[in-house]
Amino acid sequence: MKFLTFILLVLSATLHAGDLKFEKDLYEADANLKDSEVIREFNFTNTSSKAITIRLADAGCSCVAVEFLNGKSTYAAGESGVMRATFKIENSQGTIDKTIQIWLASDPDEKPSSQVSFRIHVPIAISLEPKTLNWKSNDTPEPKVIRVNINYEKPVQVTAVSSTSENMITEIVTIEKGKSYDIKLTPKSTASPEISMIRIETDIDIEKFRLQQGFARILSPTTKP
Repeated sequence: MKFLTFILLVLSATLHAGDLKFEKDLYEADANLKDSEVIREFNFTNTSSKAITIRLADAGCSCVAVEFLNGKSTYAAGESGVMRATFKIENSQGTIDKTIQIWLASDPDEKPSSQVSFRIHVPIAISLEPKTLNWKSNDTPEPKVIRVNINYEKPVQVTAVSSTSENMITEIVTIEKGKSYDIKLTPKSTASPEISMIRIETDIDIEKFRLQQGFARILSPTTKP
């Protein structure tokens, strides 16, 4: 019985492997800091013995738009095609991973038969370490710091810092002008749980990176950091 179950699972996985095959599972692309979007094309082939129709391709994110060249959705047996994805970078930095799932006309809604991943590398101009500071309720309201590191080709200064909570005292401490700063945060009280956004303003010459955001949290006793 166990052997029969194993065979059925293997057959099911094989049937669900999909008739639409991409050249590789992972595509990569490099972006410049000033790029607003990255466009990547993915080549695929219908490896089945019958025509297939693509019903839907979705990355599960409004930042990714997916289309098929010439608006084509049906591909004959052995026919190849091109899927194009446009990723809006906005103020993203670092390595970004996205997966596009593809449903054929015969696929159930809950189970696409194909998927392909792509990875975008965006240089990091400004990094926050860590992005979130935590205090526990009723802890001593001691100061903690977010380190701002500048990795840009030009010096960048932190010009202002503010918190969405009046309970959080903010201060800029220069470690190395144009290269490194500490944002010192001190809660006036830790009696009540709260979360506040920390706005860190800089003078970088790329507008979308001028404002950086961190967070400060006072956690209730039952909340994990």
